[in-house]
Amino acid sequence: MPRRIEGLSGKPQIRRLSRPDIDLPRWNAAVRDSPANFPYGLSHWLDVATAGRWEGLVVDDYRLVLPLPALRRFGFLPVIIRPPYTQQLGPFGRPRPGDIAALLQAIPFRFQVSLPLIASIPAEEISSRFRCRKRTNYELDLSGEWAQIVSGFPRKLQAFLRQTAARDQLQPLEADEFVDLSRRHLAGRAGLRESDLTALHTLILAARQHEFGQCYQLREEGELLAAGFFPCFGRRTINLATVTTERGRKRRGTSRLLAQVMRQRAGTPGAIFDFEGSELPGVRDFFAKFGGSDRGYYLLESRPFGLG
Repeated sequence: MPRRIEGLSGKPQIRRLSRPDIDLPRWNAAVRDSPANFPYGLSHWLDVATAGRWEGLVVDDYRLVLPLPALRRFGFLPVIIRPPYTQQLGPFGRPRPGDIAALLQAIPFRFQVSLPLIASIPAEEISSRFRCRKRTNYELDLSGEWAQIVSGFPRKLQAFLRQTAARDQLQPLEADEFVDLSRRHLAGRAGLRESDLTALHTLILAARQHEFGQCYQLREEGELLAAGFFPCFGRRTINLATVTTERGRKRRGTSRLLAQVMRQRAGTPGAIFDFEGSELPGVRDFFAKFGGSDRGYYLLESRPFGLG
């Protein structure tokens, strides 16, 4: 049964709904109406990323929604944490003053809460119940002409792109091929599990079915340099997952791949390339060199009894 969270007079009405009780068309409409243009709150994305284990907070008549991944630590401890391949979880919709404060207060207490939220929420509305950190996320404005955009890249990269531009062309790649590449080239990377690769495969298929994402590869003389999965939702194109071969590392494969994806969207009003955040210094510096801005996002964390 839906749990109704009553507010004071004039406050938003908030309901916590289990996955079967959510009106999915209304939920997805709120996500699509959100100015941030993130696909992570779509029901089919959440279904894949959490294996169907999520619930949601709904403000009024689906004016604003917040997904809550209902996951487990050690198989039995309930937690609300970020699922794989999912960066920012809202809130999605059109908030009014005071909505965010009420919504965050309505997050249920769990053994662990680690919830990534969009950077545009008012910092003053974040409850003191949570430890709040700002995380890195670079975004590049693609609304200008390509020549203007590429002029912000390092000069050596600009020169390399001029040399390779005539032969660099993106080619589509099937989901199973991309996941197999990820398995072969990223095996052993800390935190990457087979279940994550299974979720990635299903996410790619869902993105193609709903027409908001594609896998691309870049080859040179027939040999693979790099490949990636790039969801494209509204005005936002996301660098969700990439793989680089040994030759690609020597031949700037990832830089060339990203540049070609950016070039596809360049000149589109409001278009953004989202590098997806990383706190690893080497990765962060690599993203920064393309000339974007660190828009960041919030990570709200709490554990009972001050643990962690």
